[in-house]
Amino acid sequence: MISVIIPIYNAAMYLPEILRCLSEQTERDLEIILVNDGSTDESADMCLAAAQEDPRICYVYQENAGVSAARNRALTKASGDYIAFLDADDSIDPTYFEQLLGTCVSADIAVCDVSVETRSGRRLSTFSAGDQRLTALHAMELLLTRRKINSGPCGKLFRREMVTGLQFPPLKVYEDVLFVRDAFSRAKIVASTSKTAYHYYQNSGSAMDQQRKAPSLDVVAATADLLEYIVGHSELDPRCFYITVSHLYQYVLGLDRSTPRGKEFVHAVRRLYRKFGASIVKCKAFPWKEKILYLLFTFGLRQPKNQ
Repeated sequence: MISVIIPIYNAAMYLPEILRCLSEQTERDLEIILVNDGSTDESADMCLAAAQEDPRICYVYQENAGVSAARNRALTKASGDYIAFLDADDSIDPTYFEQLLGTCVSADIAVCDVSVETRSGRRLSTFSAGDQRLTALHAMELLLTRRKINSGPCGKLFRREMVTGLQFPPLKVYEDVLFVRDAFSRAKIVASTSKTAYHYYQNSGSAMDQQRKAPSLDVVAATADLLEYIVGHSELDPRCFYITVSHLYQYVLGLDRSTPRGKEFVHAVRRLYRKFGASIVKCKAFPWKEKILYLLFTFGLRQPKNQ
């Protein structure tokens, strides 16, 4: 059985679609755990109605505590041999769980294509590792370089042992990649399939959209955690370090540093870059011009563009 975990917060507009997707799944042996994270719209009524119609649905309510707490709550209730995560505002193909389950038979974790789309149906990008069996190292490198395998828990199926005892950290952003990294670190084989897809919709005004405009210090905290892990695993491709450092700098570019929050964020990034300054200098994946750019920024000798 697959335990499907779906955190919900004011998702009444999107719930009918994800519930329809679940009802159309060709794989029927599902335990569907809907965790209402203190919604103030009609989400609760919709979840309760769905639970009455489908005995596979378990409805859980909690006071608003964030997506990490909602997923962690569901993990304590999950009884399946496999664990999957969906977001309430996305959608999946009818054969989604059937294909992932078949792929996971000879692996610890299965991943599928993730299509990033607009609500109008325009495809913005796709994560796809094709059809192959990956070593744990190769899979981790694809995850940390943000190539072919998306960073979140969606678009994946985990054997229960891969996530037993793990929790999503209490962060507002990037809590998902830390969880997935820890699960991948337990795996021996990660298998990928292109025979089905997870459809991730990029919503204007979403939490991630807001983070891009006014990032919280959780972005820096999560990046620090990732960099500590990467530096401690020298067998990883140096691009893992380079991409992680560079991704954080994208938040700095265009940031309004005239605000207290903007200044605080830039100072936190500089502190982190100083901590890993020697690693930046030694990293073979860094072009030398970028090494100079980062070091100048780190010590306040260069202002980011658009400032």
